[in-house]
Amino acid sequence: MSLSEGDNKLSEKIVEAKKICYNLQSEDKRVRKQALIDLQKCLTSHDEFTDQNLQTIFNEIHIYTLKAFRDKTEAVRSQAIKFMSFFIIDKLPKNDYYLTYIFPVFVERIGTVELVEESEEIRLELLQFMRAIIVKYASTIQLKPFLNDCVTVLCESVKDKHPEVKEASCKCITQLANALPRDFHMQAESLVKPVLTAFGYQRYKIRVEAVKCMGDIVMHSSYKALEEASGPMAERLFDQIPAVRQTVAQVASRWMLEYRDRYSFFHKLLPLILTGLNDEVEETRAKAHQLWVVIGLQYQKENENDLKDEMDYLTTPPKYYPEHLERPNLGCRAMVQRNVVKIAPALARELSSWQGDVRVRCSQLLCAVAHHAEDYLTQHLQDLLPALYIAARDEDQRVVENVIQGSEYIGLFVPVETWIRLILPAIEDGPHYGQLSILAALIRGAPEKYVKPNLDEICKLLSDDNICHSRKVKYQRELVKCVRALLSKCNQDSLEIGEYIFKIVVVVVSLRDAQNVELFDITLLNELKDAFGFLSVTDVWSKYSSNLLKKINCDPKSWTIATAERCIFETFLLESGEAFGENLMVIVDILEKTLDTEADPESRLKTFIALSTALDSKDVVFKYATCLNEFLQRLLENVLVPSLVWHAGLTAEAMRTMAASCVCSALNPGQRVDLFPESVVFRPFLDKLVPLLLSLTEDASGRSRLLALDALSLLKTTAVKRKCWESDDLVKIYPELVKRLDDPNDSVRICAAKNLALLFKDAPEEFKRENYKGHHELLLDMFLTHFDDDDEDLQKLISECLIEVSNVVSKNVLQEKFGKHKTLLRKKLALDKLIARIGIPV
Repeated sequence: MSLSEGDNKLSEKIVEAKKICYNLQSEDKRVRKQALIDLQKCLTSHDEFTDQNLQTIFNEIHIYTLKAFRDKTEAVRSQAIKFMSFFIIDKLPKNDYYLTYIFPVFVERIGTVELVEESEEIRLELLQFMRAIIVKYASTIQLKPFLNDCVTVLCESVKDKHPEVKEASCKCITQLANALPRDFHMQAESLVKPVLTAFGYQRYKIRVEAVKCMGDIVMHSSYKALEEASGPMAERLFDQIPAVRQTVAQVASRWMLEYRDRYSFFHKLLPLILTGLNDEVEETRAKAHQLWVVIGLQYQKENENDLKDEMDYLTTPPKYYPEHLERPNLGCRAMVQRNVVKIAPALARELSSWQGDVRVRCSQLLCAVAHHAEDYLTQHLQDLLPALYIAARDEDQRVVENVIQGSEYIGLFVPVETWIRLILPAIEDGPHYGQLSILAALIRGAPEKYVKPNLDEICKLLSDDNICHSRKVKYQRELVKCVRALLSKCNQDSLEIGEYIFKIVVVVVSLRDAQNVELFDITLLNELKDAFGFLSVTDVWSKYSSNLLKKINCDPKSWTIATAERCIFETFLLESGEAFGENLMVIVDILEKTLDTEADPESRLKTFIALSTALDSKDVVFKYATCLNEFLQRLLENVLVPSLVWHAGLTAEAMRTMAASCVCSALNPGQRVDLFPESVVFRPFLDKLVPLLLSLTEDASGRSRLLALDALSLLKTTAVKRKCWESDDLVKIYPELVKRLDDPNDSVRICAAKNLALLFKDAPEEFKRENYKGHHELLLDMFLTHFDDDDEDLQKLISECLIEVSNVVSKNVLQEKFGKHKTLLRKKLALDKLIARIGIPV
């Protein structure tokens, strides 16, 4: 083709394009849109245009096509963007000449504070068009003159309400930074504040992109940008989406590895990466750990001369470093240790923040800092510990768990003498469960060798009445954790502190709240036994209970049901086992006062119940008893007898019932131990109790009457064994039991019949004599009368009574009485069987 032919063809094409462009002035929007489509087809159909040809065409049509960017119809504006993108990106060669026409349009349409382009979709297309230009002209000198225009547009577009525009703007900023790496720094700082507005946007993908592009902005900016961005970056650590937190860690690691003045800002950057090491999401923790290791290794390499001694000689972990804990590399530790002076005070402040998310992330950061700083935290404990006490009481369990973990690290690395001097005075001044939580964690973390010399001081404080006499639910739980932590550091060489721990255990179990019943009980003493090498829990009680009883024996008469000493004494009565019998004199001394008739009724009642329960286990509690006779004598005369005496009122009635219960428990024979082993001891007991129990058979309480009947029967059984059962005793007792056969309470009637049968078994020989005939006849008349009762159970028991009496009464009297009643009774068949069983002719 000749030159003239080429020019002619170009001229034709220009004419054709201009004709099409005339349609852009049409009133019909469809015609205008179609004109743009036709223009693109026109340029697409011929590929033989040279760069010069295309420039010529551009010069002829750009005034029309660019005007279409301002068209009132959205579809036309969209088509104009598509056409110009095709023309500049796909067809035209790189030349800043073209950009001089298009960038003013970008600034006009989407780069002003006042919204010019109302369509969200068009704003997005314009931004994508500009982004395509940046990509095409990356690393070229042609793009440099338009840096200001790009930044002007992006400052506004990143604040756009449309989420896709925001996301595209963030990505565009990153590409602009990569496209002009040497020049971007001149305008980068002006983008900081606009991008920060996207940090809190509701869509997490936009937050991720905003954090990423902020990474690029800071890398190309002065220190002011980093200072301005570090705070909002830290806030993104509280983001609920793991991807956002992971992005923060990635950006922070890049700054720590590449930022030119990074050493001056490590104290601001460290929290951004360290917090992720204890993130609740495993993937986030793993990624943060990988990044952190790389940072530490680079720091170690850069500071090789300073760290030479540690690298050469301190190559193994400290002696007591836990096996399950991986020690961070030297570079990581050194970075934290050199910056902890700036991190620790801020950490102490933020742990008590009113924002829950802040407290969670700060607690995670605490774990990482304590792990890395090791003993460098020593000088900051005075500020940290009060914050830890508060954080340990946080409602968010994540905060509590992290704070406890961090405290264990502090206990491991910080000298015991340091934290002892700070935490014990704080507990002494006004204890709360947060302090106990931290103390337990410090003790658990501390190496046994170093904490052991201080255990006595800790235990002595915790066993003080002002510390351990608490009924608060959470306080008790944390006190038990302290006990377990202490026991984990004890052995047979620590017996001198065992008494303190024993007291704490008994007290906290005695005073425990109902909510703690399922969490701990007296089996805590099993852990004490194992820790100190006792053979059994009984040995624990035997060794330590004497001093505890002496301590609580302080004005027992004034005890109420809520008195701590009364609760402790009750626990002792119920749980001490064989140690009970080893402390009889102290026990009876307390019983005489706390069960005094003028003492608090509720307190007396609870103590009576515990005493009765203990006496039911006499084989155990009296196994190694000393001074048993004296104990029984004082228990009878000073405790039981006064309580059995009748007094008006429901309270006095309840006391009589419980006293009678104690009498029954004491008299019930054990397999190996019987109380009152000698007649000389038992006889006075019998003489004093019988009148009171006989009076009690008339008591208004049916339960009291039942217990009185059983007690009288047990007295008789014991008296027979001790060979001091006499006819006068029988004659005194049986009439009152016979009266109970007419009791309005069926249970009492049954009990009376049962005990009457036992009463006449092994009757004294004297009672069988003729001179007791009147008693014999009375008994037979009474029993035969009740034999006709409709209650079959009562009838069977009366039969047993008649059989026992038949062994006492002469056959003549039997024949006379049975013969007389046989004609009067309704149940003749049952009576005939009884007569046959007794073996008397009637």
